[in-house]
Amino acid sequence: MTSFITLKEEIIDLSLCASCGLCAAVCPQGLLAMNGDSVSLPVFRGLESQAADTCGSCNLCSEVCPGYDTGVMESERRIFGRNRSELERWTGIYLSTHQLSAADPEILGRAAAGGAGTILAVTALEEKLADAVIVVGRDEERPWVPKAYLADSVERIIECAQTSYCITPNLDLLQDGRYDKIGIIGVPCQIQGINKLLNLPEHLPSSVLADKIAFTIELGCASNTSLGGTEHLITEILGIELADVAVMRYREGQYPGQFMVRTRQGQEYYLPFYRLVEEFKKFKTFRCLACPDWWSGIADISISDGDPNIFDSSREGISAKASSTVMVRTKTGARLLELAVRRNAAKLVDYTFDNNLGLERKRQRYRSYAAMGDRRIPLAPGRDMDYSQILSDDEVIRIGIGSKQGRPAGQM
Repeated sequence: MTSFITLKEEIIDLSLCASCGLCAAVCPQGLLAMNGDSVSLPVFRGLESQAADTCGSCNLCSEVCPGYDTGVMESERRIFGRNRSELERWTGIYLSTHQLSAADPEILGRAAAGGAGTILAVTALEEKLADAVIVVGRDEERPWVPKAYLADSVERIIECAQTSYCITPNLDLLQDGRYDKIGIIGVPCQIQGINKLLNLPEHLPSSVLADKIAFTIELGCASNTSLGGTEHLITEILGIELADVAVMRYREGQYPGQFMVRTRQGQEYYLPFYRLVEEFKKFKTFRCLACPDWWSGIADISISDGDPNIFDSSREGISAKASSTVMVRTKTGARLLELAVRRNAAKLVDYTFDNNLGLERKRQRYRSYAAMGDRRIPLAPGRDMDYSQILSDDEVIRIGIGSKQGRPAGQM
């Protein structure tokens, strides 16, 4: 069977939709749209009963979908000429790893960590590597709602600096015909979808979108959260009416930052970051919880917090210098980072990556879902190493990942 019905029955109805929006972009007839719910899902613009006739033999929406088959192994062979080894299961294949801090105090002050995504996006625009970059900022009318933008100015990119802890469709923006070269900053499932698009034969209608992709940058993701999680923090924990929200930021102030809401009356309310981790656990989707990848490993550059355990740092009140971990995977990524350093936009040191609390949470959760074997879950990009026991998410958070999670290269 082809058509949207395949996507609905094999992905959406099984709670495997990653809400990336790529299916809406790739449909050559423009028949799909994201419904804008708290967890946005694709819907058919016409009568679903007529989808088979309307779509004909087209199955592009399913072919680019990362919900079940993430396409990582095929993408790795195209990008690297090989698949990751068992030891590379959770890091993927890479060229180098660094710690990065933005040189510009304004960018460093607005960023969640070291400002890597912002610096690289600004560099790409100013060096003409991209006409626009897909980023996530805030809805102008509802400032607590994350919204994806095609940023074609440095000002817009800096305005959108900082991670958004909310499921936000962004790849539907590829439909925009104004730009020939688009950079993408997204979470692993979104990068997987883009690479499935790039894997398709060039003669298909999807090649129009594939030809636009200038570079990809991914954010480490332990699991994303529905909009209900953000609204819960504002209304139930802080006791603020949504209509009173003027500014909302997930990571404000001294690193690792605090959740901040400023009301229309000018009052500011804060929650420590670790409270977000605790409260957001109630607002996860099955697809996010069963996800097999903290990093997809197939972006040009992968980034994360420089502190591998910001939960503990936040809970213990420990502050540190804001930095980002940057893992370079491709020549495109290496060139982009080199340009940022050459422009004196970034301070860089080599780094040895060992682990991250978010990665460990994802590793243990995926192993737990795989062991249960009672539901269809997304495919993993290779075999994981054996472990003596499976830990619950609460146990992983309580135990942590030790004191040797990562270090500057050459240091113990």
